[in-house]
Amino acid sequence: MKGIAALLSLAALAALAVGPLQAGAGSPAPSAAALKNGKAIFLSGHDHSGVKITAATPPLRASCAACHGAFGAGGVHLPGGAVSADLRHAAMSSGKHPYTLALIERAISTGVDNDGEALNRVMPRWKLSQRDLHDVAEYVLTQLR
Repeated sequence: MKGIAALLSLAALAALAVGPLQAGAGSPAPSAAALKNGKAIFLSGHDHSGVKITAATPPLRASCAACHGAFGAGGVHLPGGAVSADLRHAAMSSGKHPYTLALIERAISTGVDNDGEALNRVMPRWKLSQRDLHDVAEYVLTQLR
């Protein structure tokens, strides 16, 4: 259940060298196109081109927002007693190992949380292109306040 709380405290979601909830020193701000694509993936489960995002095993729900809510607040009760995590900035930036962009990417794609622990299997191990993974992680990192 600790893994559920972590992701389902994350998506949610891979460079410990950067500061908490920052893309990294010297990194350019995310482009409008990247944020638009990340938002599309988060809300609909499809990238900006309409390509459906898949997972290693069929997910319970088709998008991040279906479990975490459109604004990332979480609190959705899922099978097995899992409750989706709050992906907003305050929740993601607290604790011993705050999420970084790389740690969010790792959580989304491999199901490993910010403490290096496996997330509950209810969290899909999403299969995305590197660009789509980066865009959705950037969206979570910078837009869910």
